Amino acid sequence: MGHTSNPQLARADDSLASRRLAKGYSLEDLAIATGLTTHEIVSAENGGGPANYVQRIESVLR
Repeated sequence: MGHTSNPQLARADDSLASRRLAKGYSLEDLAIATGLTTHEIVSAENGGGPANYVQRIESVLR
């Protein structure tokens, strides 16, 4: 399955989209800032994808 088994990462995943929106980032803006594709960002926001996707997004949203 695409979901992360790490509870700490799962909690971070749950709030990624709301944090992205609160900071004023569109998917396209965040893709440029992280070097990820919009598909990879959506995957991370939905709890899938590698942990490094979440880490890259987190580093921009700090």
